[in-house]
Amino acid sequence: MISKRFIGMFSIVMLLSSCIGVNADMVLRANGSGSITLEYHVSQFLESLGKLDGNENWPLIPVGRADFERSVQRIEGLKLVSFASRKREADIVYTVKLEFSGLDALVRFLDATGNRAVLTQEAGTTRLSLTLSSGQDIDPDLLSLFASVSQPYSIAISLSAPNNADLSVSGDIAGASIVPSGRKVSFSAPLPALLKQNAGAIVDIQWQ
Repeated sequence: MISKRFIGMFSIVMLLSSCIGVNADMVLRANGSGSITLEYHVSQFLESLGKLDGNENWPLIPVGRADFERSVQRIEGLKLVSFASRKREADIVYTVKLEFSGLDALVRFLDATGNRAVLTQEAGTTRLSLTLSSGQDIDPDLLSLFASVSQPYSIAISLSAPNNADLSVSGDIAGASIVPSGRKVSFSAPLPALLKQNAGAIVDIQWQ
């Protein structure tokens, strides 16, 4: 039986993660190197929680410059090019650009565990699979709360490849926008719609 304490912790984590929007724009070169530009929209309320009890230098959400500098030190082939932050309405917007010398460095940055970002190469075709939602059986009342909190936020991913690429996504995600083929492919969806995907949501991008 799942303890009430675990459910409470899970609910808090889900609630906090519902206060973040992410745009990720990847550009690849023919040799596998490239860049990724990230834009995080973080609720000022959420960001302020990390400043309680004198913890100003350790924000709750790992989007500060120090977090990316640690990633660069940890991942060989990754370089921090620029970092900036600004306030916009109820959010703090963080913009960061990184360069990577190879696809392995990109994937390790996207997901160090290797579970939510998977790279496969076979017969001249490269495939990048990104798990945006692993699917959760969430109490309907909690799900309604998460959806309400995450209403202003979305997840957007784009990739520019040296040649034509193809993008597909699992599940029928309400409000999703997809550019499925071309030199630049993209996917975006409201965060509430992704939270409601009980079966999960995986974006597959492949190119040659």
